[in-house]
Amino acid sequence: MRNITKKIVACLLLAVIGDACFASKEGTSSSEALISRARIQRDIWAEGAPPMLMRAEIQISDAKGVIAQGQYVFRWVSPTQWTEEIKFANYERLRVRDERGYWQKSTLNYQPEMIFQLDRLLHFKDVLHIGPKETLGEAKNHDKDGVGQSCTEIKWAIGTERIMCFDEASGNLVSVEYPKSGYLIAPDISRIEYTAFNSIGEKRVPFEIQAFKEHKTIASVKILELAKTTEDAPAQFNVPADSEFWVQCNDMRAAELVNRVSPRYPASARAHGEEGRVGFYAVIEADGTLSHLTIIQRASSELEAAAAEAIRQWRYKPAACGSVPIRVETSVSTDFRLQR
Repeated sequence: MRNITKKIVACLLLAVIGDACFASKEGTSSSEALISRARIQRDIWAEGAPPMLMRAEIQISDAKGVIAQGQYVFRWVSPTQWTEEIKFANYERLRVRDERGYWQKSTLNYQPEMIFQLDRLLHFKDVLHIGPKETLGEAKNHDKDGVGQSCTEIKWAIGTERIMCFDEASGNLVSVEYPKSGYLIAPDISRIEYTAFNSIGEKRVPFEIQAFKEHKTIASVKILELAKTTEDAPAQFNVPADSEFWVQCNDMRAAELVNRVSPRYPASARAHGEEGRVGFYAVIEADGTLSHLTIIQRASSELEAAAAEAIRQWRYKPAACGSVPIRVETSVSTDFRLQR
């Protein structure tokens, strides 16, 4: 009894100082503790941290399988002062953050699908965020290639959205799996893997990140430099000419789809066995409507027209900073798949 009491007291003390008591009857770790530990390890862009510079090589495969190579540069001073640059041969995007949000200048008036995919890799802390309508499954332990891992499912009401796996020893998030749901077409990203971890102060950061669609690599990030900087160049934080402002805040509430209209499957497309996913760049306006619809993932012209007709009718509870609704960029898609 005395040993049990000591263990309970020890767990309570660890919880108070921010750690967690992981052991359970089955030897599994709590999902909440796994995610909390990984968040702390990856939060290098935190208030009070020193100015940092990150440079990376990026590669993305387009819809035809052609590899595009580019560069990524992130200069960070504080959560409300940073710049982010993405450069490819035919595409550039610059963001400059201030206290209210960020100014964005791009060579296109929309974001291509591959840039949305790249953002998912670069902003790897976001994958650890659990949405208000998502729930955590029980953490389960297993070995992969002789290394112990703890994995947990993040679920929607209709199924599993993703499976996150953590290295048991270090607590690092090492992979995220996006399972194919029912009769739907395979997700654009099936799996993300994080490797080549390096210590940055007390944090642990993956220096190599790869995204896969089924068994094919479709995007990768390789960090070349991530270090403190004493560089003092205030001109880098000037508002770019011809840029557009987007509100952003620390307590930002994500937009929520509240009315989804399913597309009508065109009879001729069905007769010819046409299937596919149609994706759009869009802006969710402050009133919950969609604007600036631009096709970024193509199918046949009939499927694209049917998808656009349905998606224009979608309505959202808009994103918000506090109680103030704001507009945000997003990508939306709908699938056409014949049941067999």
